[in-house]
Amino acid sequence: MSLYHLSHYEIKRGKNKVIIPLGSTEQHGPHLPVSTDTIIAEYFANQLTKKIPSYSLSGIPSGVSFEHRPFFNISITNDLLSELLTQICVSLGENGFNQIIILNGHRGNMGVVQYVPQKVEKINPKVKVYGINYWQLIERDFDHGGIVETSLMLAISPKLVQMSKAKSGYLNRKMLHATYSSFLSNSSSFKITKNGVLGDPRNATKEEGKKIISTTLKNLLRTIKELDRLLAT
Repeated sequence: MSLYHLSHYEIKRGKNKVIIPLGSTEQHGPHLPVSTDTIIAEYFANQLTKKIPSYSLSGIPSGVSFEHRPFFNISITNDLLSELLTQICVSLGENGFNQIIILNGHRGNMGVVQYVPQKVEKINPKVKVYGINYWQLIERDFDHGGIVETSLMLAISPKLVQMSKAKSGYLNRKMLHATYSSFLSNSSSFKITKNGVLGDPRNATKEEGKKIISTTLKNLLRTIKELDRLLAT
């Protein structure tokens, strides 16, 4: 359930977790919207609130996406994103929420998500923050605007997908992981793909998206339970 849909008197503090979906605004090829990462992260956050005692916030649409130059991106610096997330978590702690999950939907945000829990703990040791990168739990080779993200979007928000414009992009699988690592440190790395796509979205389907969602939700729930167990020890 979204926290924003409730009144002050309806919000139950205490054991309920708060999930912060973190996305980006960046190109995802000619067939997907620039909000893809945010939409997917927000969807998983909302689904999790149906499975565990928790609330979700609206997705944060701004991330660290400078690596997408010269393609379209609206980016903020690591420092600014770190401060934003830290202040949100601290404020949630002041309002009675001591368990916060940052559900990250964009690789460029990984460095920030890794260190925010430490920053928050220094300010308020009672507030426990965990960062989860959803794509690490999908049990598939990930891509950018390829079959995985396109299938997810077909299952989540099909009206925003323009399959008639879907085209293959950079396909060197052996180099994909290394290339992604390079993307995060090179502000113009996406010049390697002419259309901004890593992978091939043309065989993406809604059914495949549903399978990925099912697997990912299962693994997300397992991960959160493991975190709860660690918190209890």
